[in-house]
Amino acid sequence: MKQRGQAVIDKILDIAEKLFYEQGYNNTGINQIISESDIAKASLYKHFETKTDLLIAYIQRMHQLWFSRLEVSVNAVSDPKEKLLAIFDHHTKRQEIRQYGGCPFIKANDEAGTSDPRVLAEIQATKVHSKEFIKTLVINSGHKQMLTDEDLTEMIYVMLEGSIVTASVFKNPDEIQTAKKIIQKLI
Repeated sequence: MKQRGQAVIDKILDIAEKLFYEQGYNNTGINQIISESDIAKASLYKHFETKTDLLIAYIQRMHQLWFSRLEVSVNAVSDPKEKLLAIFDHHTKRQEIRQYGGCPFIKANDEAGTSDPRVLAEIQATKVHSKEFIKTLVINSGHKQMLTDEDLTEMIYVMLEGSIVTASVFKNPDEIQTAKKIIQKLI
């Protein structure tokens, strides 16, 4: 059973996750989070001294959820090369679930990445983690060596990031799947 304090934190973060993603960090007020969480103002401030602290907790939580979902998707595949391609399928599914709303970390960065160095550091940590995960998969893939491990990692990372942005603009997964097909030729 969850501790009462953790239950309140989870409730606040559940609402913050929904609101920050759907309407943006700047358009979401503390009073709206308090109201929709059905908590006392003191409860929010007990756990999060500022709205920025709440944003950082949101980014950390989203990072943890993002990575655990990605690992489950990739680990469901046994072939090392197919694991690389599974990343694209995973992101296609996530964008479909999120109705092509884009990357939550990029969205947070666009609104608050320069307002507090802690926010930027958390967002950068998510992207570094993504690239490191890709690099591990590249190294273990037995790819064709048309590119070095570093170059293939960078290509996959940049194509994935760019295709997610494009999918959010055009509201369809075509670019993510096109990126997957290009990478398939290189591995």
